[in-house]
Amino acid sequence: MSAIRKKQDNESVQSESDDDFQYEEVSLDDDWSLTEGEEDLEATVKAIQDRAEVARAAAPRPGPVTHQPVAVDDFLRSFLSQMDMTETLECFQTEWTEMAQKGLVDMERVGVVPDVYIENKRLENELKNAHRDRDEYRLAVSAAGETLARVQKARDFHRLQHKRVVQEKNRLIEEIRKLKVQCDNYEPAVKRMNEKYQAVLKQTMLVTLERDKAGTTPPSAASKGPSSDPTTCKHPKKSNQGAASLLK
Repeated sequence: MSAIRKKQDNESVQSESDDDFQYEEVSLDDDWSLTEGEEDLEATVKAIQDRAEVARAAAPRPGPVTHQPVAVDDFLRSFLSQMDMTETLECFQTEWTEMAQKGLVDMERVGVVPDVYIENKRLENELKNAHRDRDEYRLAVSAAGETLARVQKARDFHRLQHKRVVQEKNRLIEEIRKLKVQCDNYEPAVKRMNEKYQAVLKQTMLVTLERDKAGTTPPSAASKGPSSDPTTCKHPKKSNQGAASLLK
């Protein structure tokens, strides 16, 4: 019996804990996934906006705002303090304190500030915050615009430099092509000049050999020549040697 009762108690505790806990259903819709056609910027932004609208519609609506009643004197103090009216605030506090001490203030007649004034004050504060945010956004947009202008200017400068470099490269490539064509055209002429040089060199060597042979002729051939005078011979030593051999 004790075991059955213990089991029933556990089941009751679990059921109570399950009833107290609120589960939220998380739906995974296929429409929330970006398709291949939404890869561009406009489609992505539209999908994000659609998701934000769905989330905003599914979010619980806020209930009515309840305002705590504010006394008139506190409201006036807050107003004078926000407006930096320090002298007026001191005079009001002094006179209000004196009247309260003397019992001249009827709190039932004074009462509290109506909700419309409190709501107007709240809206005024929200408007000030909105104006401040707007000014900050304007400054951020202005700074972003200046940065964008600088980046675009730098982009145009680098694009122009790149264009000039490409033009210079194309010009150099064209000059190299022309020089290559000229080298190809000069190659046959250089070959012909080399052949002529080899022929002239060969002829010069033959002339040199013939001259050397003519300079080393025998003495008999030299004596049969038109001038056998030793004094008029081009090679006196050789003619003298020939004459000495004849005397012997």
